[in-house]
Amino acid sequence: MPRRKLRSDDDVLDQAAAVMQRLGPDFTLADVSRVSGLSPATLVQRFGDKRRLVVRAAARGNDRFVAALAEAPRATGVDAVIDLFWTVTPSEQEQAALAEQLHWLRDDVRDPDLNVLARERRARLHAAVVERLPPLPIQADRAARLLEAQWRGALLQWGLEPKGALADYVADSLTDWFSLASLPSSSPA
Repeated sequence: MPRRKLRSDDDVLDQAAAVMQRLGPDFTLADVSRVSGLSPATLVQRFGDKRRLVVRAAARGNDRFVAALAEAPRATGVDAVIDLFWTVTPSEQEQAALAEQLHWLRDDVRDPDLNVLARERRARLHAAVVERLPPLPIQADRAARLLEAQWRGALLQWGLEPKGALADYVADSLTDWFSLASLPSSSPA
């Protein structure tokens, strides 16, 4: 008879995700073992190798991301869009922690399974932004892509030179974007 699990897979994946976020891709199964209380052998038995653990933890992260988007108010307007980005902005307030998250971006691009998950997150965020956009002088799809780029750029800028809270920095950057987007365009003479 199989042994009963004292910790659910979801709990272990959450603990693994916290380790992965703190240490980046160079974490070891021993690092997860110390936090979860499960031996590296048990982790392998439950989840497969390190890569499969990463993919499972990322998939669980996607589930949480989708839930956060679903819980965000469905209002339309500048404040609604900024609130949405506020919701999905990492809570990290340390440059080192944000830097470790950037290491994962490399893997999101390189690893086919992580890339699928990253594209899912991006598509969900994009649709949520489009749904909340106020009328703008450019197409909603394009505006959403530009806002996503502004958001990601603000994360990087804050990481290089943190000023205040990350979420506030991002909100200020997006507010500035909307101010510029609402200016009348000038046509060449």
